[in-house]
Amino acid sequence: MGPLRQVARVVVLDAEGSVLLVRYQDVQPMGPERVGPLAYWVPPGGGLNPGESYKSAAARELEEETGLTPEIGPLLWERRHVLRYKERLVSQHERYFLARLGTRRPAVANRTSEAILEHRWWAVPDLSRSSDQFFPVGFVELLRPIVQGELPSEPLRI
Repeated sequence: MGPLRQVARVVVLDAEGSVLLVRYQDVQPMGPERVGPLAYWVPPGGGLNPGESYKSAAARELEEETGLTPEIGPLLWERRHVLRYKERLVSQHERYFLARLGTRRPAVANRTSEAILEHRWWAVPDLSRSSDQFFPVGFVELLRPIVQGELPSEPLRI
């Protein structure tokens, strides 16, 4: 399997239940079934620094990628998968945390050199109607109960 990459992501919900996602574009094919770039949306987040906890990495990455500094809430989901990252295969372990905002769709800005193409606040119905690619797989179905205030009693392995 390749080296382990630990990643923290934040499911940020605004006062109306819209979720903040960032859009990236992979230029490297992941396998023989895909030729060419893939644009996709994912909750903000990124890799842990040495000695950093998942929760503190979630807060740092969220601030860097969006400028937002809300309290990082409970752990929602955990995911392990293999992907191509910086020209090599890695085994990625992701943890997704919840953060709720008291305001509606605040302005955000990327403060990193990362190739984030765009930020967007998505309402759940818009996610459902979109033909865009969202990660993790099944994101819309995973998000619905969270938006309705139903938190898992323990983190879901997705």
